[in-house]
Order: sequence, then C-alpha cells, then structure tokens
Amino acid sequence: MAYIGQGIKQGTFKVLDTSGNTYNGSNTTFNLGTQVGSAAQLLVSHDGVIQKAGTDYTLATGGTQITFSTAPASGASIFITEISGAVGGTVTPSDTSVTADKLNSALLTGHTDIGANIADADLFLTDDGAGGTLRKTAASRLKTYVGAGAGAFDIANLDIDGGTDIGADIVDADLFIIDDGAGGTNRKTAASRLKTYIGGGGLVHISTTTASNSSGVNINGPFTTTYDHYLVTYTITFSSDGAKARVRFQNTSDAEQSDTYHQSSLRANNETAINNFNSTSYFVLNDNGQSNFSTIPLTGHMYVSGPRVSDARCGFRNFATTSDSGREGGFEISAGHLNENTEISGIKIYPSGGNFPTATIRIYGIVNS
Repeated sequence: MAYIGQGIKQGTFKVLDTSGNTYNGSNTTFNLGTQVGSAAQLLVSHDGVIQKAGTDYTLATGGTQITFSTAPASGASIFITEISGAVGGTVTPSDTSVTADKLNSALLTGHTDIGANIADADLFLTDDGAGGTLRKTAASRLKTYVGAGAGAFDIANLDIDGGTDIGADIVDADLFIIDDGAGGTNRKTAASRLKTYIGGGGLVHISTTTASNSSGVNINGPFTTTYDHYLVTYTITFSSDGAKARVRFQNTSDAEQSDTYHQSSLRANNETAINNFNSTSYFVLNDNGQSNFSTIPLTGHMYVSGPRVSDARCGFRNFATTSDSGREGGFEISAGHLNENTEISGIKIYPSGGNFPTATIRIYGIVNS
C-alpha cells in the first residue's frame, strides 16, 4: 500500500558500523563509532527486537557509547540506526553534550567585525575560574583586570624595574613621558628640555679618558660645533721629577698642530710670583715643572674657547695646582692661543720627559644659558 501523508521534511538516518564490537554475554557497553546527543536518536535492534531507549539501553561517555541493561549473549545480532534529526522538526542537544570539537572555526571568524571601538557594555564569554562554568562579562571589567579601572592605566602597575637599563649617559635626544600641566594629557619631551627647566646653562659631560704608563694621551674629536666653549679637567702623575705636561691641539683630521702657541703664565711657589711669556710649538700646564711627582699629582682645569671657529684663533685658559721640591703647594695660571686660524677638534697631552704613570682627562661642553 502506498505511503499516505506528508513526505519526510528533514532528518538523516544512518546505520552505524558496530562490527568492531564483541558480544560475549558479559560486556554491556559498546562503541557507537560516532557521537549522539540523546538515546532517543537511536533505533536499536537486538536479535530482531526493538529496544526501548532509557530502559533497555542508555548512552555513555558523552554519547559515543551505548550501554545495554542486559549484556547481549554471544553471537547476538545487533544493529543500530542513528536518527540524526527529527522528522519534520529540530533536534535539541542534551545539556553539555556539544563539545569544542563540534564547533566550527567560523563561529568567530565568520562574523562581521564590530566596526567600532569596544565599549564598556560589550560582552565577552569567559570560563569562570577555568572550571568549565561559562559566564558573560562586560568589557568594562577588563579595565579593572589590567589596572585601568578609572579609564587610565594605573602608574602603580607600570613595571619600571623590569625594563632594560639604557646602558649609556642620557643625551639630549632621549625622550621622557610627562603629564603636561598635570592635566592628564601625556606628552613626550626630549631630555634637552630638562636643562632649560633647571636653569639652562651648565656642563655636559662628553668624555673621560684614562691612561697608565703612557707616553701621551690623545683624545680625538671631543670638540664639535655643539658648544662654543669646553672645560678640560686633568689629574696626572709623572715618572720623573720636574716633568711638565705639554699640550697640543688637533685639527679636524686629528693631526697635531705644532705651529706657534703663545702663552703667558703666572705662577706662585713658596710665596714667590713669577711671570713669563712663551712662544713654542706647544703650551704647558705646569711651566715650573712638577716636583714630588710620585706622591702629589698635577691637577687642574683648562677652558678651551672657540675651537671650531675657522676664522679665529683657538684660545685656552689654564689653572693648575703644583708642588715644588719642598712640597710647598703652589698654583699656576696661564692663558694663550694657537697662533693660526684653524678648526680644532681634539687635544693631546704628553710629558716633557718619561711617561704618565696615571692620567685621567675629562672633557665637558659648556652650555650657553
């Protein structure tokens, strides 16, 4: 007789492959070879007798196995048909039966972009305590989590200690972050602006050069067009009594300038003042020579003016503390210039005899206010 009524609207039927199961009269649980959401989705025949879902059998292991209430006998004939969808309706999976493997990756990637900034009221799905309980959470809670509960990142959460040290002196171009006017507007500022804030002019360290048992100290290139004037400080010991520290400038090619230096000196040892004028291929820091060389170093500082002005003569002013043979402390003041118009970029300091057992030369740029 022909089928009377509406045709099957939807639904899929599939005979499951259970050939790998062994029925021995004691086993009750067997693999289905797939996963189903409800025992009622299965049509089970045991030796030609239809089994009742929930009474004669149940599902196990999240729907991937079937468990019979009575163990099938050895040689039992069992076939199982899966009814994947209800005829003429829809199937509602049982609670917790849909696993991650059953979700398509397009669940997220297939959706339209939000097209706007995330707002406080937007919702996320989160696993509460990583315990398998899914809950919703508003985007506003993320700000609390990252330490920005008031809409700004909390300074207490900034991990400065975890940063890598700059590993060098701070220079003018280095940047800081500053709250402009304490009004909540953060801006960048160059380190050079700090000098303006604390009063403008001052000394900027350029280099420190040390030497031991040296026939001379060459410092190439410390004088640039950045500054008009420079300060050179020195602490020097000598290997022989009465030795003097001589100085020559270097041009921008690091060549020594051995042309004439004009120098006037005023020195005072044992309360005696002596004036002299030299015109030589170098100038000296201690024209009187240093006695007690093994115990008292020559110390002092020298100003270098206009080294990178090509149409002017580089000038110098020197103040040195000296020691004579009677260990009387003295001083020597001198001033002069290189008697030619050339740009100076470096300096050499060397002894008139012997060597420098130790020498430390520091150079600073003098900032105009």
